[in-house]
Amino acid sequence: MSDALAEALAETRQALGPTARVSWGEGDDGLVRVHVTLGPARHGHTPQWGVAAYDRGFVLAELRRGVSQLQTDRALLAGRAPLTRPLSGAALLSPAAAGVFVHECFGHTSEADNYLARETSADRVLGDRWTTAPVTVRDLPRARPYAGSYDEDDEGTPSRTVTLLTEGRWTGLLTHRATRRLSGGQSTGHGRGAAGTAVPRCSVLEVEPGPYSSPELLRQMGDGWLLGTPVGGYSVNGLLVLELLWIRRARAGRLTDEVLGPAVVCAKKSALAAQVTAIGSDTVVHSSPYTCVKESYEVGSTLISPSLLLKRCVLRPLDQFGRGRRKD
Repeated sequence: MSDALAEALAETRQALGPTARVSWGEGDDGLVRVHVTLGPARHGHTPQWGVAAYDRGFVLAELRRGVSQLQTDRALLAGRAPLTRPLSGAALLSPAAAGVFVHECFGHTSEADNYLARETSADRVLGDRWTTAPVTVRDLPRARPYAGSYDEDDEGTPSRTVTLLTEGRWTGLLTHRATRRLSGGQSTGHGRGAAGTAVPRCSVLEVEPGPYSSPELLRQMGDGWLLGTPVGGYSVNGLLVLELLWIRRARAGRLTDEVLGPAVVCAKKSALAAQVTAIGSDTVVHSSPYTCVKESYEVGSTLISPSLLLKRCVLRPLDQFGRGRRKD
């Protein structure tokens, strides 16, 4: 460990107090991971944060943001009341929550094998509109130093950028050799997995920022909920599941002190995507230490997203919600 990283980790422990558990590691490929939890892990109740990147300088810079986020989460949890019944209304996805939403809704759905598996039953096909807001999403496999980035996929194909959504319309798929017919006869270089078992996978997903600041999005929302720190996300049977540490009520475009949680959004992907009405300018990069699993194969993941405003969604108590198994 470098002196700078050791010092930064020590400062992190000191800033967060005795409940902080800080771990780190470096893989043979040079990926540096840091993970911080505030107390024993309990899903939906313990604040945690992490970062991974192929650049120690990036990790060091992100540690400061991580400390700030964990301090905010801890303060909000101190006043959090349990969510005991479903709620519905307008919602503002924080950049972190929006990143998970995009990863599940557009990233995995645009993996060519998933597209083919649902081709006869899906209510969206390539060329259709997903969002009324002009959401543009790109997969950037060469975006170093972020987790999930790579130059060549596991089939030996050079990776390339793919625009999945263009101003709300579905315009691209992620392919490997077996599905290359869906990308003009040439693989996009997204085949990941052991020899002979590779499947298309998303990597570094970026949402193009919009024109609205966070306060402007809150004013547009009026009454509703800010969806804060995500603690999990997955897809099952065409549904998107987004798990949240806390949600915070807004009234007349201003945040209140009412904080509830943990909460979960479970909705049909196309239905939830259709609720996106505005895009923020507050882009945040989350180069994640957590891997994404598909077909028992783990890959890295980075989510780059601003806030996204939803016209309506339903929020349910996480503690009353059974966790599913990813299927798409």
